[in-house]
Amino acid sequence: MEVLKLFAPYGPGWLGGAALILIAFHFGNQFLSEYKLQNERKASLDIKREERKQAEVDERAQRDRERSQMEGRIAVQMERSNALMEAMKTLMESVVASNEVLHSDLTHSQARSQGMAEKVDHICDRVDLIYSRESDK
Repeated sequence: MEVLKLFAPYGPGWLGGAALILIAFHFGNQFLSEYKLQNERKASLDIKREERKQAEVDERAQRDRERSQMEGRIAVQMERSNALMEAMKTLMESVVASNEVLHSDLTHSQARSQGMAEKVDHICDRVDLIYSRESDK
């Protein structure tokens, strides 16, 4: 009641105005604290977003490093494979040359054997002829 007596000389308009000011101050204070809280949330979300972006950048860089290491290993393997292929090619050429020499020797040996067979047949024919003459006598 004493509060009302203080404002009695000013009239009910002043009392209503003071009440409006107090209500406005109270809601303004709540609005301001909510605004600050929203800004802090936005800042927190921005920080988290930046952390996620940085994590993605770090992860991408790690994948790039791993990919380049893998490509390096693949390149080394390809070089080894190419060297082995060249060695195999050289070996195959050597085998082909050796086979050609063996084939040539075999052909020559067959020709010589054919000649020997003809000589043996000739000798056999002569021996049979001699036997025949001796048997006839």
